[in-house]
Amino acid sequence: MKNDDVLGVAMAAYWQGDPADVSVNAITQMAGISKPSLYREFGSEDGLKLAVLDRYAAQVLSEMFVILQGGHGLRATLDAMIDFASDDPRMETGCLFYKMRAGKHRLGPLTRARVEQIDAAGQAAYAAFLQSRRDAGEGIGGLPVDVAAEYLGEQIALAITRRAAGEDAARIRVMLTLALSVLERP
Repeated sequence: MKNDDVLGVAMAAYWQGDPADVSVNAITQMAGISKPSLYREFGSEDGLKLAVLDRYAAQVLSEMFVILQGGHGLRATLDAMIDFASDDPRMETGCLFYKMRAGKHRLGPLTRARVEQIDAAGQAAYAAFLQSRRDAGEGIGGLPVDVAAEYLGEQIALAITRRAAGEDAARIRVMLTLALSVLERP
């Protein structure tokens, strides 16, 4: 089995469950490889989780950065983010990044450091977007940009987490639309 295939198997397993609860033995069984070959390829369980997180960031999280940097107005961008959180079929089982972030104390040092890097990059992207909208005369009222950015990120995380819990996507859309409406205040 190729490295890419092992990453695909591991990413699916971590995404479906709790990344800290999926054992290397389970990954090797699902991938049909030996434990020594997995360690030879990734160095450690931490190395495997880091590689999976990097792949997830490139394939999934990058879409959020594209939305934020798309150059669209506040409403159009918020709508695209709401669509992603409430309608993207991949989010039915939650977000692998948010799962890792919530359980980062159970991750190895390499993966934990990458989670923190990605989280900081996300907050910076939210802040840059919101600052650009404020500069264009749109929204966020008197809120400090860093507070609004954190709020935006946490509302998206909550919506995706609620989807993973099996809540109705239409209701999540309504709730997220309501929650993000505070960002449209002049």
